Amino acid sequence: MESETAALLRNLARLLDAPDDVRQALAELAKRVSVKPQNGMTRKNRARLRVLQDQTNQLRLLSLPEQIFKRPRGKSKPYDHALAREDALAIAILLVCPVRVKNLAGIHLEHHLHRPGDGHIFFVLEDAETKNQRPIEFELPRDVVQMLDRHLSTRCPQMCDPGTPWLFPRRDGRGHIVPNALSSRLSKRIRKETGLEMNAHLFRHFAVMNWLDANPGGYEVARRLLGHSEVSHTINMYSGLEARSATKAFADLIEQKKGLR
Repeated sequence: MESETAALLRNLARLLDAPDDVRQALAELAKRVSVKPQNGMTRKNRARLRVLQDQTNQLRLLSLPEQIFKRPRGKSKPYDHALAREDALAIAILLVCPVRVKNLAGIHLEHHLHRPGDGHIFFVLEDAETKNQRPIEFELPRDVVQMLDRHLSTRCPQMCDPGTPWLFPRRDGRGHIVPNALSSRLSKRIRKETGLEMNAHLFRHFAVMNWLDANPGGYEVARRLLGHSEVSHTINMYSGLEARSATKAFADLIEQKKGLR
């Protein structure tokens, strides 16, 4: 807030043609309290992603939704069983559609999930619904489509009333779940099932980590995947994330040149 106010005063002084000493003083103040843009991910997120570079941990996360859906209801309460499936579906979607949790929580069955009639489902966000005002769409893989349809066919009346248009509804039926509530639920579910520390936003970092690990330097695809407006923002955020694959590729090149491969 201080940085925004100082910048506003600096700009107003320039527009109003204030005395030079006043403009200089405000410019220095704005520079002193300005907030530097985030350069890359936080240390905490990098630490969590480092754990997810382990193939065993990756598999535990990637296979979690399917494992939950395979469980029979057994002695569990119908609501608990349905809630676990709802969480699993949210995780399955985030693994292939790394959207912001606000967009995930607000999925409307008719507005956002388009079924052209050939068995395919597209998750579509219009420009007004994304942070960067750019439309984006994902085709859901077949296994996620199957989870989605199974959940929708069995979620009533435990999770909501028939005809509820939201994929992740509030229990009182008045709209979709609050994004923070969904994010908290998913973190608890993943920690309980796998022991991994994960939040909804980290799925975006996880997606780029996997892409850059397989395609070092592939920032344009990463930009489109996340819906960033500028590739420079993607590079600034994830620069160095592909270092492990890039350094390994370089080491392999040197071995080939030495005739070791």
